[in-house]
Amino acid sequence: MGTWGLGTFEDDIACDWLEDLYDSDPIPFFSHCLDLTGLEDLEFLACIGVVCSAEIIQALLREPRDGLPKVVYLWLDEYQNLNVFPLLADAIEGLRRVISPDSEMHEFWEDEAENYDAWLNHVSDLIHRLQLARADHV
Repeated sequence: MGTWGLGTFEDDIACDWLEDLYDSDPIPFFSHCLDLTGLEDLEFLACIGVVCSAEIIQALLREPRDGLPKVVYLWLDEYQNLNVFPLLADAIEGLRRVISPDSEMHEFWEDEAENYDAWLNHVSDLIHRLQLARADHV
C-alpha cells in the first residue's frame, strides 16, 4: 500500500478511486462507496471509498479543501451542480466509522503513531465541514 501523506488523495488506492470516479456515474458510485451495510470491520479499501466520497461531497457542497489534486478540481468544475446533499448523512456516518477502532485505516494510522493525531484531525475536519454543509442546507 503506497501512502505518502495525510491528505485524502495521498494514497495509491485513493488515486485509483479517482480514476474510477471519472469512469462512473457519480451518484451511484458515491452511494456504493458509502454503503457500509453489513460490514462489521472496515477494510482499508472500504475506508478509502468513504473518505474519498466524503471529500468530493464536501467540496461540492461548500468548497474544496487545500491540497487536492488538479484532476479533482477539473471533475468538480464539470459536476458543480450535482445534488449530493442526500448522501451527506451517509458520508458523515461513514467517516465516523473510519475513525473508529473497527477500521483498518484507523489501525494503519494508529501504527503510524507520529502521524496519528494529524490524520485524525484531517478526517475530523472533514466531518466538521460536512456537518456545516448540512447546517447550510437546512
